[in-house]
Amino acid sequence: MKVLVTGATSLLGRHVTGLLLARGDDVTTFQRGESGLATREVRADIRDLDALLAAAKGRDAVIHVAALVAPRPRWEDAFAINVGGTRHARLAAETCGRFVHISSPSVAFDGRGHIGQGTKPASYTGSDRYTRSKALAEQLVLDQPRVPTVVIRPHLVWGPSDTQLVGRIIERAKKGQLRLPNHGVALIDTTYITDAAAAIVAGLDAANESSPAINRAWTVTGNDPRPLAELVNGILQAAGISSPVKHIDGKLALSVGALIQKVWWGDEPPLTRFAAQQLSLAHTFDQRDTQVALQWMPTVSTQEGLRRLHAVLPLAK
Repeated sequence: MKVLVTGATSLLGRHVTGLLLARGDDVTTFQRGESGLATREVRADIRDLDALLAAAKGRDAVIHVAALVAPRPRWEDAFAINVGGTRHARLAAETCGRFVHISSPSVAFDGRGHIGQGTKPASYTGSDRYTRSKALAEQLVLDQPRVPTVVIRPHLVWGPSDTQLVGRIIERAKKGQLRLPNHGVALIDTTYITDAAAAIVAGLDAANESSPAINRAWTVTGNDPRPLAELVNGILQAAGISSPVKHIDGKLALSVGALIQKVWWGDEPPLTRFAAQQLSLAHTFDQRDTQVALQWMPTVSTQEGLRRLHAVLPLAK
């Protein structure tokens, strides 16, 4: 299959591209920087519709990974990249024949914890700009699709070279800024990077008229929920950090997060109210329908993922 992948310099984009290449697909990547991957590469901005349409010419499908992922982006940037860029990706996919859009389970966040939740519609309208823009993007994708479309929502993707979850946990622990609400007891589903990439490739294969997966969103996880503290401590141990993790009362974390995001001048505040909510509440997802529809199953448990992380992380000094 001839596939265009946007956002191939991201952790997820690189792994998706690698899987496609390994199985013999003809891959073109589209991103601003150099990916270093063995593909035909188009370096341009997702906001440039003409460049994206040119890159999609002759392709069979578009996998749209590119997004602005930031704790507190300017709304103008989040909307232009995550919504406007997705609109462009959808238009490009309509010239190809298949579309796979990468979303986030947070687009359905309603302020409550959930155990065994199914995939709910994108309905988030809160103050977190990234999540709000991703919710609008998913709504756009699923509004009367013109080609077979599959939306994949990987939950908390992590693994080696991860600068989001793993990188931030290690960095904040080194600075003494890491705090877990309510002792980290919240039960959390996560997704190891290779499983997340495999689910996206499965979504590509399922983007055909005969599949029950089309024109819907699917949440994917490693199906191995663990308490937040267990995951965090495992990541710190893999990095050779032995200092104990500090804790904060959940309600206090919400108040502190709300205050910090009001007065913080930098791009990345150490805590926001949205992040405090996410860390305080259980998030696990029922995977039975997802695995049947995508014909996919995760293969890397949390313990195995931590073992792999330990094998490659430089130990803290």
